[in-house]
Amino acid sequence: MTPYGLPRSSRLHLKRDFKAVIQGGAKLQYPGLVLWWRSGPENTRPARFAVVVSRKLGPAVVRNRTKRLLREAFRLSRKDIKPGTDIVVSPRNSEKLPTVQAAQDALTLLCGKAALLLSSSDNLP
Repeated sequence: MTPYGLPRSSRLHLKRDFKAVIQGGAKLQYPGLVLWWRSGPENTRPARFAVVVSRKLGPAVVRNRTKRLLREAFRLSRKDIKPGTDIVVSPRNSEKLPTVQAAQDALTLLCGKAALLLSSSDNLP
């Protein structure tokens, strides 16, 4: 059986990690989404991801659905993101991310602008 989901090694958990990324990293904005990132030494660990959602986004149902969509978008895209990168995403408008495909497109676009995506030569063995 193929394991699905986002392994613990691919998630940010500690408050100090969140602070390090948000305060010490770079920031990009996209309509409905904000991305903070901090690159670490490559090939030491996989890219890690976290979602930060404000109550301004809407009721709990909307916030949780948006978090699930963004985590799934990262799970599907993580093989294309440089190892050692820490990413924190904050959705600002849930209507801009109605599907997993829309969330994945937004995340890929922001990661591309931030130069966090592996080039095609990096994917070769």
